[in-house]
Amino acid sequence: MAMSAGGHVSESPGWLAPIGWVGRTATGTLSYLGATALLTLSAGAAIVRGRDDDETTLRAATTHELSWMLWAGFPLVALVHVAMGSFLSMQAYFGSTFVDGTGAVVGVGLLRNLASMMTGLTLAGLLPGRIVPELRRLRRGPADLPFGRTAAARMLAAVAATPLLSLWGCVVGTVVGWKSSEALMGLSTDMYFLMLVRMLWYRDVVGVLVKGVLFGLVTSAFACAEGLRDLEPEADAGDEAVATMSSVVRASCLAMAAILLLNMTWFLFVYHAVPVYGPSLLQPPTP
Repeated sequence: MAMSAGGHVSESPGWLAPIGWVGRTATGTLSYLGATALLTLSAGAAIVRGRDDDETTLRAATTHELSWMLWAGFPLVALVHVAMGSFLSMQAYFGSTFVDGTGAVVGVGLLRNLASMMTGLTLAGLLPGRIVPELRRLRRGPADLPFGRTAAARMLAAVAATPLLSLWGCVVGTVVGWKSSEALMGLSTDMYFLMLVRMLWYRDVVGVLVKGVLFGLVTSAFACAEGLRDLEPEADAGDEAVATMSSVVRASCLAMAAILLLNMTWFLFVYHAVPVYGPSLLQPPTP
């Protein structure tokens, strides 16, 4: 209890402070996720409406965004999957088990799980670093920024780029695994690719495409949400730079967490729970 000129002012007990913190955190999290979902719906509505005569067409904006995503993503994803391909190949070498199935371990492992997840995590670190500062600059412009259309171009580009880059990662990792197994174990090219083809199922290709679309969508949604958040007009240049960097880090971390959650959900509810999508490495389909 504190005394003031106007009378008594009550204060909450100190032991209630954690409850208030939890409440504020929960409310803020729900508000943030709700705003991101609304922005995604607004982007979807902009796609359905089509173009306006006085604005840049959605196709042109999406093509522009997609071009830089692929230009920057191809070398990064390739480097990541050089490591993934050689790692999976060396597992067979050091384990000295199932050596003849190295092609399946590398190729199917990449296509079924690793390629889409590693590509998504790579783009989760790349896209916010470009999208957030770019949208912050656009918001400082004189004209009103159409949030839905602005986010739609970036979301469409990310949705297209992530599956393409995931497949590119599969190719790079498979080739690196092939050459590694050939050099380390003397595994023939025919055996490597024969086992890969025997163990590869159509559902694996579907999985990398579906997960690629989801990973690209959540990454671009968080990046656009951070870039289009309300700015503090009285903040100086230093404060704004720090705020922008914080937004980039926050968008990247949230996107990575969402990707890991979606990947685990896909495994539990699609790969693990549904018999038709069960493990097939030791039980290849028979003609």
